Amino acid sequence: MSRHFDAELIEQIKDANDIVSVISEHMTLKKMGRNYWGCCPFHNEKTPSFSVNPEKGFFYCFGCRETGNAISFLMKYNGVSFPEALEQLANRAGIVLPERNLSKAELVRKEHRDKLYKVNELAATFFHNCLTKTEMGKPGLAYLQGRGLSAETIEHFQLGFAPNNWDKLYRSFHERGIDDQLLIESGLCRRNEAGKLYDYFRNRVMFPICDGKGRVVAFGGRVLDDSKPKYLNSPEYELFNKGHMLFAFDKAYRTIREKKQVILVEGYMDVIGAHNQGITNVVASLGTAYTKDQGRLLIRQAEEVVLAYDMDNAGQIAARRAIELLQDTEFKVRVVAMPDGKDPDDYVRNHGSEAFLELVANAVTPFEFYLNSALISHDSNTVNGKEAILEEVFPLISATSNQIERENYLKALALPLWMDNSTIYRMFRQYLGKGDITLPKVTAGTTASVGTIGEEDKLVAIALTDPLAWQRVQAYLPLEDITNPLYQALFKKAGDILSKTGSLQATALEESLTEEERSAYGRLMVMGETEFNEAQLDGYIRAVRLKSLREQYKTHSVLADQLNRAGDTRFVEELKMCQDLQTLIKEWT
Repeated sequence: MSRHFDAELIEQIKDANDIVSVISEHMTLKKMGRNYWGCCPFHNEKTPSFSVNPEKGFFYCFGCRETGNAISFLMKYNGVSFPEALEQLANRAGIVLPERNLSKAELVRKEHRDKLYKVNELAATFFHNCLTKTEMGKPGLAYLQGRGLSAETIEHFQLGFAPNNWDKLYRSFHERGIDDQLLIESGLCRRNEAGKLYDYFRNRVMFPICDGKGRVVAFGGRVLDDSKPKYLNSPEYELFNKGHMLFAFDKAYRTIREKKQVILVEGYMDVIGAHNQGITNVVASLGTAYTKDQGRLLIRQAEEVVLAYDMDNAGQIAARRAIELLQDTEFKVRVVAMPDGKDPDDYVRNHGSEAFLELVANAVTPFEFYLNSALISHDSNTVNGKEAILEEVFPLISATSNQIERENYLKALALPLWMDNSTIYRMFRQYLGKGDITLPKVTAGTTASVGTIGEEDKLVAIALTDPLAWQRVQAYLPLEDITNPLYQALFKKAGDILSKTGSLQATALEESLTEEERSAYGRLMVMGETEFNEAQLDGYIRAVRLKSLREQYKTHSVLADQLNRAGDTRFVEELKMCQDLQTLIKEWT
């Protein structure tokens, strides 16, 4: 069964949930004027540009133009469907939702996804049982125990082992009647040239990969010898996009939220080893470099990202890639210097959680990381060495949008390189010119500009929310007097809904809008007037009408002059039009 809701029910649920209260459960808002402001959770920023209007029940971001109500906020923030978001708000307000049958297409898709989830769950159980209850899994169990993992950790992560057999899993699942196509689609099996199915994972320790709800959607497998590839992940499919997920995020997000800090590592064992030692705010990317989509997961939970990558060449490259994506976001970023080239799992296993947390506490800034790495790699006593060090550090500095930070970084290079500031500044300018690099704009520390809110904005905002206001504007103001074409479209669509339903329900209006119109609507709802005042509305109507009449007078006056100069008798018609417009202007003044 699924949920059915009409426009009235949706409005009831929205009215029962104060939008400021709903959004404040997920991010920090501060009251400024009549609105509430915060840093937008949907794009990276340091300056608050996300505004919430409690009277209208709308939010709007002046940075990325994301807009909507409490329902659409939860949809975007939690990555859930409309019914799921509405159900969350209904439960929050104690409102019971009616049910309806799913459509055939919805039912087919849901059943298919449910089957994929079930297959992955069964596979996780299969691999786990093989690890913990069979002779086949002993090599994998010995490996994990040798890495210091407790039985509780093995159970908590549901670790497993894929037997050293071509089709052990396939035969087991085939005997249960599981469809071959599900095994292929989920990446558990493949078909050879002869058409026979075989297991994708063989003779590997298995790491179940879960989505944010803790449902197994894929697997990572590690070999026990030196064969390649060392790690093998499930291929991407409907339930699994590795660039959008983080390993163990479902197990770590509560601690991340509590500490406001996430420790980002490279490998499965780095994560599990840390959790095994009680450090549970640790996650890893899934065989890819850190991505912006993964950052969107973290942006909801953490204020600080600590990179604890291996300090080999691949780890250094991965750390630099992550720093690039995290630069000039609201995240505070630091980098752990792993001693002796060890990875986090080795270090926490050999030295314990307190020693590892001390490394985290002493993690350096991205600038210090770049500079220290360059000083280790090059001889700072030679001219060539100094130039090589600067070439490694300049990319970070040039990507920094804050001018003061840039200058501080450049000055900080003088002492370790024994160079004067003027020389460093000159070489930095040469670096920019050689690479045709444009410095990013300086970030401001104030709320993002919301633009001007004029009479036309205020007029349309009121007309879209009150039927009497809409009718009054319709009666006194020609549609052509509204200069913004998006506002014209909003006004007409509001009129269509009003004529059909006798009311101006926001839900019905939103459903009729294009993306551009929805963005304009959201901005009006956040920044426009909050209630209908007849005298105030009449003032806006007069201002908009006069502006339009004066623009028309100017146009016809110029045309009359041009026609007269050309000896065209039609200039008389234009003069008559100018006289009529002057009369109208006097009437409206």
